Amino acid sequence: MLAVAIGVVAFTIYVVMGLLSTNSENLKVVISYVEYNPPGSDVSGEYVLITNEGSADVDMGGWKLMDESNHVYTFPAGFVLKAGASVKVHTGEGTDTETDLYWGRKQAVWNNDGDTAYLYDSEGNLVDSCSWTGKEGGAVSCH
Repeated sequence: MLAVAIGVVAFTIYVVMGLLSTNSENLKVVISYVEYNPPGSDVSGEYVLITNEGSADVDMGGWKLMDESNHVYTFPAGFVLKAGASVKVHTGEGTDTETDLYWGRKQAVWNNDGDTAYLYDSEGNLVDSCSWTGKEGGAVSCH
């Protein structure tokens, strides 16, 4: 009987550890690109490209995108970024879709002379960040 119990516990630990490693491998959401100084109006042209490089869909409801000055964009409840997909978070106004989300701001967020974009999950954990100096020519690839 004890051998069976030990076997069940060992199998349970094996399964849980497999799930944990699978989840961390599957969850890889990154800031892949920032258009911080577009031609024309910064407000209408600024965006941050977020990419799910993992193999599982990620519910990003409640996640936050921030700059160094604590301007905060909160991802809408129920927004799911599919595995392998990307979403642009635009500074200005528009209608949210699967591939484009809009902050709805009337003023630019990202500083042209240097800034950092921070991405936090719904628990407040830093998931990724991307910094620039302003010497990149208006946009920066982060990964």
